[in-house]
Amino acid sequence: MKKPESKLWQKLRDGTKPYDVFWTRLESWATPGIPDCHGIIDGLPFWLELKLHSLKSLKYVNLSPHQIAWQIRYSASGGIVLNLVGHPSSNNIYIFRGERAMDIGPSREDKEQLIPDWESSVPYDWEGMLDYIRSLKSTPL
Repeated sequence: MKKPESKLWQKLRDGTKPYDVFWTRLESWATPGIPDCHGIIDGLPFWLELKLHSLKSLKYVNLSPHQIAWQIRYSASGGIVLNLVGHPSSNNIYIFRGERAMDIGPSREDKEQLIPDWESSVPYDWEGMLDYIRSLKSTPL
């Protein structure tokens, strides 16, 4: 059975094909918390957790406690981990940095609309997304 994120993965893979990203898609059921995709662009490694959000307003990202813990620890170690959230009702994609995992997860107290670190609407700006990821190489936490 396909996970709901499969279509988002296909869009990501196909949309970034021209930009020479090396992708590995993981089945992470064996190790809870590890993101869905590992990518490398221009020698920069990063992780992406794929999520779909079906509600009209984006007030949280449905991250598990294992995912939150992994993202916080990985980010604190200097790694790049991001949440790529597809939002079908708005036709947008959003990126939220992993160090924000506690603040964007389902147990967040502030129920206002989330402010993403990067976003795009259709047609998705995959090149812009990759430029954003590259910019994180020199960004201190």
